[in-house]
Amino acid sequence: MQENNVERLVIVAPENVEVRLAGILAKAGLVPCGVFHAGADVLGALVPAGALVLTTYRLPDMTGDELARRLNGDCEVLMIAPQDYEQEELPENVLVLRNPISQDMLVQAIRTLDHCRARIESFRVKAERLARTLEERKVIDRAKGRLMDTLHLSESEAHYRIQKQSMDSGRRIVEIAREILESQEIAAS
Repeated sequence: MQENNVERLVIVAPENVEVRLAGILAKAGLVPCGVFHAGADVLGALVPAGALVLTTYRLPDMTGDELARRLNGDCEVLMIAPQDYEQEELPENVLVLRNPISQDMLVQAIRTLDHCRARIESFRVKAERLARTLEERKVIDRAKGRLMDTLHLSESEAHYRIQKQSMDSGRRIVEIAREILESQEIAAS
């Protein structure tokens, strides 16, 4: 895990298990931002959004899958469950590792989940940027259409007019386009 992502790792396990898990992760350079001994403790704490919660199936006050449901998908949950655990319908933010699990497998699972979380976040940012760009292009195209209809310009002339006004005023093209769409009259200048 990269240094800036370590702060998002949380352990929720009974006391005897929590110490062992924290030790395994510390050897791999993964220091959790929080360690809790019961599900209610983590639910009442300020856990970072998008945290990776490492938990066991059996907690003192609830099960690991109950904790995952009560976290409402705000966190990714990696649950270590007994070999005979019969998987119910789990939320999509839960991954189950069956015990016994090797230390290397646990560390690799955490690193893999963190890598996937980072990739998903980068895709989300790109998707938002693309959606914003598409929306801005629609505004610019509508403004060009309005100039074309009102002033009887070609598309390239309308685009040039918007672009020139943008350059002359030092503002973004989409701002000029929004002004054109909001204005009641378009000056023939």
